[in-house]
Amino acid sequence: MTSFGWNRSTITMWCIYAALEAKWHQAASLATGLPNPSFQSELTVSRHQRTILIADFELPRGAVTVEQLMAMPRAGWEHLRNQINVRRREDRSRPIARCRICEGGVFIRAQAVGDSHIPMYAHYPEASKACPWYEGNNLRPDDARAAQYQGHQESALHRRLCSTIEQLVKADPSCTHTAVNTYLRSEIHKRGRWPDVFADLSGLGRFAFEVQLSKPFAPEIAARHVHYDAEGITLVWIFNTLECPMPQGFHDVVAMQRGNVFVFDDEAEAASIERETLALKCFMENGQGGWHEPRLIVLDDLQTGYGRSAFVEDCRSEALKQRCKKERSRWWDAAKLARQERPNSPEYSDHFEDVWSDMKAGIPGLWEWERDFWIERSNRARAHAAVLYAILCSVAHSAAANRPILHITRFSGDGAVLSMLNSKLNGSDFKHCASLIEAFVGGTSLSELLEKASLRRFIAEAKQAEAQVDQEHPLWRVMTFLFPEVLDGLVRAELTDLGQLPDWASSAPSGPIID
Repeated sequence: MTSFGWNRSTITMWCIYAALEAKWHQAASLATGLPNPSFQSELTVSRHQRTILIADFELPRGAVTVEQLMAMPRAGWEHLRNQINVRRREDRSRPIARCRICEGGVFIRAQAVGDSHIPMYAHYPEASKACPWYEGNNLRPDDARAAQYQGHQESALHRRLCSTIEQLVKADPSCTHTAVNTYLRSEIHKRGRWPDVFADLSGLGRFAFEVQLSKPFAPEIAARHVHYDAEGITLVWIFNTLECPMPQGFHDVVAMQRGNVFVFDDEAEAASIERETLALKCFMENGQGGWHEPRLIVLDDLQTGYGRSAFVEDCRSEALKQRCKKERSRWWDAAKLARQERPNSPEYSDHFEDVWSDMKAGIPGLWEWERDFWIERSNRARAHAAVLYAILCSVAHSAAANRPILHITRFSGDGAVLSMLNSKLNGSDFKHCASLIEAFVGGTSLSELLEKASLRRFIAEAKQAEAQVDQEHPLWRVMTFLFPEVLDGLVRAELTDLGQLPDWASSAPSGPIID
């Protein structure tokens, strides 16, 4: 996602300007007797005189500032937005995110800026108006829907598409039942649904097709996914075209379908007639803000066993996992070259210079810590970080292989990882990293190591002996950047939500390695 360079002071100045602009419009209206220049402008101004600066999410995500939210890639904040809306549908009493000040539930509003969107926090309508960050009443979904459709909720094109899709899916020999805009009685919930098209196909399952021509609303998207998931029905959203720029509601659907868009156009209709079954044109994200060339797919091509999503390929999970590995792979390549150059002291190799310089450019305070570290310990911070990286890599690789794989120290045998950790924490160099190492080990499949009396003792002694680096410390942030699956609460939660958290990063015990 493109960085807009918005910080807290920028937001504050924008809010002040919005308030002044609103007052100017009001004064001009009183003086001239003319209405305010633009209803839309007035609505936007009134909503952004204040904004929520910090939201506290359920762990492991934790606190997320509005600056962090806006700096996320679109896929990241869209996933958060959908999870918030799903929880709201499932249990209003337990919001995933709360305002730091009033502790009321908050959601993520997408503010349109040109061809893109900026995520901002907003209170739900029932929030306390006494909150200093309360930004004004939000339009309720039913009111917004009424304003959008203006009393006409189905167009001629929508009716035709629904009817055509129903006829085409009915032509499939495995189809046993279809219906268009017919009430579908719930087997679990008290209320049923009115899917645009319903189809039951022997061997494939039941499908609800929602033909979406206008912008869908985030709460309704979440409500439908929750409902059909509980009913054991596969929900497929179908567009008539791939819009550019795409409204945020369509982006929310794409996020639910893991980077897949299904389009029913003239080409898909012709292919359906030829194949005697429903065919759809599938667009998949390319990971660079665009789309791969579309391909024609049929319902047999859909993956439907992954909770609320139907998709051909999981573009979102793969992109997220690749982002997690990208920087770690650069450090790993540097470490391999360093070991070849200086087998006895690879941490001092200049092969780490490029990756370290990139870290200093991207992590606030790292340059200052490097300077202070030299003054306090007469050692190079880059070399210190390289050794810590080797320690954590040893834990991660051992967890992944379910056997000891060490990249530092010469311990061997089943207890090698435990011996390495005890050795490093007993020495003077890494006592200040005891909390970090403890958190890392606890977030892997080697978490049972923390139950070993020797490791517990060395961690406790290290914490007592030296002040610990915490999650805000530049060194902890470096390791979070390299191992987000364990140390970045937002990434870890997203991978867990998608069922894609690597086994090595799971806290479930892995077996004989800790004996």
